Amino acid sequence: MKRKVVILTDCIDVAFNEIRGAIFQNASNDEFEIEPVVKVDSYNIENVNFLVKLVAEIYPEGTVICVIVNPLKIRTERIVGRTKKKNLIFEGTNTGAFDWLIKDFGCSELYELFDPGFVPFGGKYVHAPAVGKLLSGKKLSELGNIFPLEKVRKVDMEESCILHIDNFGNLKLNHKLKEHNEGDFLEVFINNKKMTMKYAKRMMALDDGEIIIYPGSSFGLTEIGIVRGNFAETFGVQYGDKIKIKESIK
Repeated sequence: MKRKVVILTDCIDVAFNEIRGAIFQNASNDEFEIEPVVKVDSYNIENVNFLVKLVAEIYPEGTVICVIVNPLKIRTERIVGRTKKKNLIFEGTNTGAFDWLIKDFGCSELYELFDPGFVPFGGKYVHAPAVGKLLSGKKLSELGNIFPLEKVRKVDMEESCILHIDNFGNLKLNHKLKEHNEGDFLEVFINNKKMTMKYAKRMMALDDGEIIIYPGSSFGLTEIGIVRGNFAETFGVQYGDKIKIKESIK
């Protein structure tokens, strides 16, 4: 099996093809495959953190995870490292995108890429070439200087914050539900607006249009959705909205 390269980015028009092309240009072999783009929210680093962890859990050992997104006002360090668990390579800007990954997978080596200074579209001209060189067999230490692990930016994720909104409009939250009986009703506050939701383990077993809260498929984290509907669109929910779950049965 060829080595996998996963790119997480908000560059999803022709810019993604430019990133791919720059990787191919800088790689001296074709013993790798670039996976379909993983779209991240442009301004929500909690979403990026979650998706990096999700990819790391499911992809095989040795996968290269490249993150090209920067919602910060400042221009931060460009870093590349290797995890202890699964020997994954991660590369991207030091925005906090790798906080959850490093906490759970550890870090065996970490470097800051040699700084060419500011260049427009660093994803194409800095990050992608670095990935191509790594795929060609270059050592991480040949791409930059040692970077202190304690300087990797952290992300303080609030309880029940929205980590991801999928294409069905389901919300994945930084929360794990207690065990409840099928059909119990729980109160959930979204931006202080109270809603009543039915607890169930299988969404599609309920009637169309019912609002459901359930233990989801990603690390057992709580999800909220509408059966055969789109919760986020229906209620105008977006990243950054405040959610509080009252687990006492209504």
